[in-house]
Amino acid sequence: MAKETHISSIVVHARPEAAGGIRATIESLPGMEVHAVSPLGKMIVTLETESEADIVTNLNTISLLDGVYAATLVFHSVEDLTDSEEAPHEALTT
Repeated sequence: MAKETHISSIVVHARPEAAGGIRATIESLPGMEVHAVSPLGKMIVTLETESEADIVTNLNTISLLDGVYAATLVFHSVEDLTDSEEAPHEALTT
């Protein structure tokens, strides 16, 4: 059965004094990683999800965090996963 994974990049602009707490909150969410934070409160975030709907949900979650001015989707890629990519250990045992 074919499955997809969605990889996205988000730029978050937050109040500089709130950036540390916002970063911690974002990193506590499943599939999210903060790669950089500027002194001005701008962050580069990547997100890995199973569907486009999950991207929208997570983007809204970030946008509604206290101290976030904006969260903007800047990149989206869809990768098809085959059964062998999902469970490589099963391919070795059969």
